[in-house]
Amino acid sequence: MKQPSFSGLTLSRFCFQISMLLKSATPLPEGLLLMAKDSSNLEQTNILSNMSKQLEEGLPFSQVMKESHAFPSYVLHMTLLGEQTGTLDITMERLSEYYEQEHIIYENLRRAITSPMIMLTMLMAILFILFTKVMPLFTGVYTQLGASIPKIATLAIKVGGFLSGVAFVISILLLLMLLFLWIQSEQKKENFLFQKLLTIIKTHSSLFNIIALHRFCSVMVTAYPCGIDLKSSFTLAQEVVEHPDVENKLKLCTLQLEEGKNFSEVVESANLFSDFDLQMIRTGTRTGQLEAVLRYLDSDYNRRSYDIIQNFISRLEPTIILVLAIATGMVLLSVMLPLVGILSSIG
Repeated sequence: MKQPSFSGLTLSRFCFQISMLLKSATPLPEGLLLMAKDSSNLEQTNILSNMSKQLEEGLPFSQVMKESHAFPSYVLHMTLLGEQTGTLDITMERLSEYYEQEHIIYENLRRAITSPMIMLTMLMAILFILFTKVMPLFTGVYTQLGASIPKIATLAIKVGGFLSGVAFVISILLLLMLLFLWIQSEQKKENFLFQKLLTIIKTHSSLFNIIALHRFCSVMVTAYPCGIDLKSSFTLAQEVVEHPDVENKLKLCTLQLEEGKNFSEVVESANLFSDFDLQMIRTGTRTGQLEAVLRYLDSDYNRRSYDIIQNFISRLEPTIILVLAIATGMVLLSVMLPLVGILSSIG
């Protein structure tokens, strides 16, 4: 399934420019034509030019976006609702903020995976060379000098060489897999196995749960100014959270909203938020400040996701360095101890 042509930071910039055009009362056909001329991407240039022509023919902006097949369904829904409620400029501005945050989260996740993987591969390569090339060389030298490396050290060299070789091969395979997935993402292709693996990780990861709640709060904050009812907002949120457990909870909330329950009651029943966050939502519901609370939670979940990623990186990198230091120390001891024996026999 082909991904939309506009996504991530490109989509954020598109929405922001549309918001500026609407606020400045610039005709959208003229604005889109200018955006097409300034675009360096040929595909996007053609899309924007066609959209400009369709708008001049009198088609609604939401319909033009839909027929371009270049935008995610969430953007299409919000654009239609923004047109119907007369808040399209605000809607586009909120969508721009949302997709900019999504881009930042994606980049943080990419760095959290790529940097440690490169360091880990380098570590495995160094250990593999030490155990398979350097240590056998010293063993041969000591044998010629009439000394012998202890049996424990010899066993450690053999086991270490085997394990480091296996780990090195696995690291290379993982890097190749990441490269393959990156190439597919650049070509806007989906990979079934990767999506399946990602679903499993999301289900059992606290990080992805926080990201899903951040997306939910972003949808609610975007929907409020448009006057969208809660049921429609929850339905929209199900499209963007990309977390099976949170999606099921949102479906439960939608059913309970049909029974006449308010926002705080349905999210509490579905166990969507933690106790402290739920307390804030109850207070916001009672005081009529629910939008402000959700905006605060949106920012807070965004910060929490960033902190989790940074903590992961800050713990993993010293661990890799520590393993390398210990392995190097073991190699040096294996080399130096026989040398000490030779020097003491000479003395």
